[in-house]
Amino acid sequence: MKYDIQIWFFIVFFPLIPIVFRTLMAIDVSKIFKKNSVWEIRLLFMFTSIIIAFLVSEAFMRFLERLVSFFGY
Repeated sequence: MKYDIQIWFFIVFFPLIPIVFRTLMAIDVSKIFKKNSVWEIRLLFMFTSIIIAFLVSEAFMRFLERLVSFFGY
């Protein structure tokens, strides 16, 4: 049963990465960085999107585990 819940982590985690990345791209941070530093901004957004996707997936997994334990499966 534990492995079934862990599969949901990856089902949620990997699709969230590009969604969060596209959402972060809407933020204008060019004022913080030097001119023509596009790859630094993208790298920052990539790491930030992985971190946010991990945190959301972890929260979803904990919610799912508590839901399963609540119903006694």
